[in-house]
Amino acid sequence: MAALLAAGGIAAVVTAVMIRGGSGPPPLDPRIEELIPSAGSEVLAQQTVGIDLIDSPRFVVELYLNGLRIPDDELLKATSTNRVVYQSGPDRSVESLEADRNCLRAVFYPLTEEPDTPTRGEHVWCFNAS
Repeated sequence: MAALLAAGGIAAVVTAVMIRGGSGPPPLDPRIEELIPSAGSEVLAQQTVGIDLIDSPRFVVELYLNGLRIPDDELLKATSTNRVVYQSGPDRSVESLEADRNCLRAVFYPLTEEPDTPTRGEHVWCFNAS
């Protein structure tokens, strides 16, 4: 009976992979609660962008918008909830999102660890702005 259940589970995974076709966004790290905005979404040029991670442990988060690292002093950080966002605007590193495709890269690691820790996470996602 256990072998039959295991075979059924394997078949379900293989079927899911075949249906997905191997394309599409990479799976989310389980420490990520929300991508802001979500991958593939359509947003306005002044949309707030960022990431929301699980509440514990506390993380250091770096955000890169279209390859440009956003300075820490321009990020809005809710450290108690591990939510880090950036709002473009005048006198900011990025005044507005680019028309069409924009990509955000988040690098994160526990506050108590070094940047090169094995528990370091990274996620890249893209969205469109108009």
